[in-house]
Amino acid sequence: MFKKIFLSLLVLHTCNLVYSDRKCNDCQLYYTCKAAVDHARFKQDDETRQLFEKAVCGTEMEDDESEYMIATLVDTGEGPQFKCGGTIINSKYILTAAHCVVDKKIEGVRIGEFDINLDRDCEYEPDKVICEDHIQDMYVKEKIPHENYQRSPTLNDIALLRVDGEIFLNYTNVEPICLPLSSSLRSKSLDNKNGTVAGWGYTETGRESAILLRVEVPVKTEAECKAYYNRNNRDAVKKQFCAGELKKDSCNGDSGGPLMMKANYNGVNSYVQYGIVSHGPMQCGSSFPGVYTDVREYVDWILDNIKG
Repeated sequence: MFKKIFLSLLVLHTCNLVYSDRKCNDCQLYYTCKAAVDHARFKQDDETRQLFEKAVCGTEMEDDESEYMIATLVDTGEGPQFKCGGTIINSKYILTAAHCVVDKKIEGVRIGEFDINLDRDCEYEPDKVICEDHIQDMYVKEKIPHENYQRSPTLNDIALLRVDGEIFLNYTNVEPICLPLSSSLRSKSLDNKNGTVAGWGYTETGRESAILLRVEVPVKTEAECKAYYNRNNRDAVKKQFCAGELKKDSCNGDSGGPLMMKANYNGVNSYVQYGIVSHGPMQCGSSFPGVYTDVREYVDWILDNIKG
């Protein structure tokens, strides 16, 4: 089922951030990211690239955008399938959407993946072949959906997965994503800014992508979001925001994945996760934007639910 089962390894981290009243020696429990990285990733040939540039869910991931991603393997009753995305926030925890874990039988998570159809992700150059062998398949020890998650209308669509063991973070294809822990990051306005959404979701061909894709989506203002979704229910976009435009959207299969933006994080320009793909219109890439759980509203919940 998995490419391999990764045995538990003890990974120690250096704390470089004090949040609220939490002491620095506690930071390793919720350590979220290192400085920005510049790792080599894999490139597609021109023919494949042209196909994905037409897709609803975008183009191939860039160097420093894919190390954060995981895919959840779910028992659908018709065999295990990769159904949702998520992000690594430390060596034990994955951040995802509650609707990806509630009433779902999660078999495990795959970490460090790029093309889920290949046993090995390789880049072919004229004089050499470079392959990424460090794929980690791990079982899930605990599912932690938000205690007030509501399916309809969708509210508090956020969850944590605790893996069984520890994620080995020293590989070049694995990196915890930064969270908006500081007051400056939490108070940042996202209106009319572009965010990067990533996942293996459906493209405009009507099929899920085996390759990790990304798309740049504009974040709507609160007033615009309410105009789309809040007509009959004032709670419809509570602690959420909207993003997307015609032919640029997240889609089925991207759920649980991140909306991220570059920001100054401890003096380094790093990706910070501001949103979690939650729900959206029936037709992906329509004029209706997608809805994202606002991670800034749940920082305390995340930190309170991460255990040593």
